[in-house]
Amino acid sequence: MDVLTIIRMKKRYFITFESKKMRVYIGLGSNEGDRIAHLQFALKAIQQLGKIAACSSVYESEPWGFESTHGFLNAVVVVDIRLSPMELLVKIHEIEAEAGRVRNESLGYTDRTLDLDILYMDDLLLDSENLSVPHPAIAARKFVLLPLYEISPDWYDVRKQQTVKNLLQSCEDYSIVNKNISFSRSLKWY
Repeated sequence: MDVLTIIRMKKRYFITFESKKMRVYIGLGSNEGDRIAHLQFALKAIQQLGKIAACSSVYESEPWGFESTHGFLNAVVVVDIRLSPMELLVKIHEIEAEAGRVRNESLGYTDRTLDLDILYMDDLLLDSENLSVPHPAIAARKFVLLPLYEISPDWYDVRKQQTVKNLLQSCEDYSIVNKNISFSRSLKWY
C-alpha cells in the first residue's frame, strides 16, 4: 500500500503519495481521425511512463453519453508505474493533448482523438475534485468492462465490491461493443 502523507497548509490539506510501483489499468478510446494510430500513439507514450504488462484486444463501440456518427475504438492497458495518481493524471492529459485532443469540460462528452481514463490503481480508493479511482463509471460502461474482463477476469472493483465478471453481468449498457480482430492485430505494445 502507498505511504500517505497529509500536509496541512493554510487550513487546507494536501495528500501526497510516496512513489512506489503501482499496477494501473488505463482505458484508451478514440473516435476521431486515424483511431488506431491514436491508440498506438497512446501505447508508445504510456510505455515511457512504465512497463506495460498487458493490453486488451481492440473493441469497437457506439459513442457513450452523446450522439455521434463516429464509432469508438477502445482498449484497456495494464502498466506498472511509479507515479502518484495526480502525476499520472497530468501525464495522460499531456498525452491526450499531444494526440490533438482539446478538453472543454463545459461541452460534456464529444468526439475526441484520444481519451485516456485511469480506471484502477492497485487497491487505491480515491475521490478528489479532479480524480476518482477506481473510475466511478466502470460498472456502467460495457466498452470498458469487456476489455478489462479479457485481460483481468479476476479484477475486483474496491468501490463496487464486485468482480469484473459480476459487473459485466449486471451492466445495463446495451450498446453494441464488438472485438475487432484486424485492429487488435495492428496494435503493438511489446
